Amino acid sequence: MPADTLSLAGKTALVTGSGRENGIGAAIARALARNGASVAIHHVSEASKARASKVAADIHKEFGTKTTVVQGGVEKFETAQNMVEQILKDFGVDHIDILVNNAAASCNLPLLEVGQDQLEYEFAVNVFGVIYLTQAVVGVGRMPQGGRIVNIGSIASKVLVPPPVYGATKAAVDALTTLWAGELGKSHGITVNTLAPGPVPTDLSKDILVAPDGSPTALQIAMYQQTRAANRLGSPEDLADATLLLVSEKSRWITAQFISVSGGITGTM
Repeated sequence: MPADTLSLAGKTALVTGSGRENGIGAAIARALARNGASVAIHHVSEASKARASKVAADIHKEFGTKTTVVQGGVEKFETAQNMVEQILKDFGVDHIDILVNNAAASCNLPLLEVGQDQLEYEFAVNVFGVIYLTQAVVGVGRMPQGGRIVNIGSIASKVLVPPPVYGATKAAVDALTTLWAGELGKSHGITVNTLAPGPVPTDLSKDILVAPDGSPTALQIAMYQQTRAANRLGSPEDLADATLLLVSEKSRWITAQFISVSGGITGTM
């Protein structure tokens, strides 16, 4: 009997917000490609095109798997639909097996300072974008039985840490995960789970973890003191490895879950 593996050979995946080489999305894309999946790298603007293209090129060069790059704001359904259609065409396939909803927006402002434009933008990207991409991948992308959807959430939805609006958007996604798991599981055989990182130094989290002078913020220190697994902060690779498990065949009976990938900040309190 052959040894068990987490092979994704023959699978096609889309990881949103994966165009930054030091980000969680790029690390997830690398882990999926390393195990055989064709991976679509997503970015938002022309300004981020070069970085996303390099992420895709580096993955292809290192692992030999197919990659493509798609661009657009996830907060618009038509854009989400167009990206899925492009992926199918670029890879010459008729379906997408794996969706990782990783794209996110955040602004480190107190509640009373958050303006309408920023409020609406964060909900549009973090909540509406997750809905639109899921609709597009399951519909246009014809995600088959055994498909996997992983929503990258945050422990901010469970613990009272800033920014306040960001945590609220991630709490909404937690609810969607649970509801979709029932709907898509019984109708399509698709699993849906949330992976929630703790503090991970990336471009998106820099403002809340690192002070202007380069020293750790009070929040970083507080989170660091609560970790249990090791004497460090989290890394993008920690999320990538957890994602790999959830999108593999070995996770077929894991769905509707909020899984904290935080070194034990939540989930073991």
